[in-house]
Amino acid sequence: MEDQEIRNRIVEKMLRKRVIGDKKQQVTTVVGYSVPTHAQGRAEDLIDEMLTDPESPIEGYGGGHRKNIHLTSADAAVEYLEDNGGDVPFPFG
Repeated sequence: MEDQEIRNRIVEKMLRKRVIGDKKQQVTTVVGYSVPTHAQGRAEDLIDEMLTDPESPIEGYGGGHRKNIHLTSADAAVEYLEDNGGDVPFPFG
């Protein structure tokens, strides 16, 4: 899988599961349901990169040793997917 395809799958799956606002999930959980096993290590690295990218719809949430993330908004996730050739899940698209 290419890097952009992995990023798109992560955002798409988080949007589908509505990991937005106060809802958060651990990075390992998101990676587990977003990409195949062989791409999970790279997916974790890409999430780390996305957390520092101001154009990314993913942000860290809370503190502590657990790496929790969520989407900044559904609109931001849809825009990201449209701009990067991803699939916008129903009913968002």
